[in-house]
Amino acid sequence: MKIILASKSPRRRELLDRLGYDFEVMESNCDETWNKDLSPLENCTNISYEKGLNVLKRTSGDRIIISSDTIVVMGDKVFGKPKDRLDAYSMLNELNNKTHEVITTFHIFKVENDNVEEYQDYSKAKVMVDKLSNEEINNYLDTNEAYDKAGSYAIQGIFSKHIKEIQGDYYAIMGLSINKIYNIMKKIIK
Repeated sequence: MKIILASKSPRRRELLDRLGYDFEVMESNCDETWNKDLSPLENCTNISYEKGLNVLKRTSGDRIIISSDTIVVMGDKVFGKPKDRLDAYSMLNELNNKTHEVITTFHIFKVENDNVEEYQDYSKAKVMVDKLSNEEINNYLDTNEAYDKAGSYAIQGIFSKHIKEIQGDYYAIMGLSINKIYNIMKKIIK
């Protein structure tokens, strides 16, 4: 059965590759606008669902589609991908010397003989960022690693030296709950 990752993220591609499946990548073109009446988890879940649904509608045949979304949350504030350097600096300065939460949701559509099964779940992790100087933040931003990541950092990259502690699913922080996805895939792939 064909497996499709509904994401342009190189990190998600790398993580799904670790599960050993042959898969193709198709970027979703869905609207990622938030509904202000929903919680961050509900919004993240909806966006993950919409990404998968978008690819589902553009493909045919028996297939499995995996989509995901990741957000960084501290208190009531959600940190998405930065718009520019100033936005990235502001985010990292706010996360500086504090603990925040990373939520990654995923959705799996399995289509077989025109029957659609759906699976969804999420993982949360707490991340504590070390005390950063202005120079450290600017040096990190000079690497250009921050600009396509929620919260303006990549935990697996250069920024890893600034992570004091993690509680929860490390891979969800990177963008894909690989253990939970693996356990579902074991059940649905025949």
